[in-house]
Amino acid sequence: MKQFSILLLLCCFSLIGCSSLQFQQKTVASDPNDAGISRLAKSDINEVIEHHQRAVMRDLKKLMVKLYRRNPGGRHDKKSRSIEASVDLVFSKPHDEHYPQWQSMKPTDIVRIALDETYQGTDRVLPFIVGLRTMLMASYDNHTEFYYLTSIDEQKLYNSARNIEIAAWLLVENRDVNGNLLLLSDSVEAEQRNLSYQRLIGRLIATQDNLAEIISNKTGRLIKTVVVRAASMMFLPI
Repeated sequence: MKQFSILLLLCCFSLIGCSSLQFQQKTVASDPNDAGISRLAKSDINEVIEHHQRAVMRDLKKLMVKLYRRNPGGRHDKKSRSIEASVDLVFSKPHDEHYPQWQSMKPTDIVRIALDETYQGTDRVLPFIVGLRTMLMASYDNHTEFYYLTSIDEQKLYNSARNIEIAAWLLVENRDVNGNLLLLSDSVEAEQRNLSYQRLIGRLIATQDNLAEIISNKTGRLIKTVVVRAASMMFLPI
């Protein structure tokens, strides 16, 4: 029976490998209803991981839309397409398709320059989201498919959640020489507080933390917790 199971698994991987050559590189894990025969090579925990990856990318996409609506002037392609089309285009590209100007940079450094006063570009939302997306995908070891033999590191997931916290702190704190926020998000002075950004970022953090705990419990490996001091702006390694 065990030999039959192994043979079935190998057949599944063979079929998946053949079929993957016919399609464009995936940008995020598939919905289980669209997985087809590949579901035979997935355990319950694999599907849990894929669910969390889809959730975190869905919320990151929503965050990008909200930031562009709040900061419409600097969008790099505002003359070519709508905000929604612009965001769809970014998320339709593979996560490792780097923009030339940031190709040699770490994901967290891309986030950092988006909220650096000396940044020369007009569009700060793009590097902020591209950096976060690349960093988050690295926490999944850059996989968009998860099978029995695929493993991810709970520490990377945990560290990514802390990095989102730091990025959120930079978003609401970093200002130019005149005291103006570099990127508008939840509110500015004299405006009614809009907490939807905090809720969305909170979901991103919770998704990564939740999956880190699930993987830790599954593997029996402990997560090395840290106290993040956002003011130090020290991102954790992924």
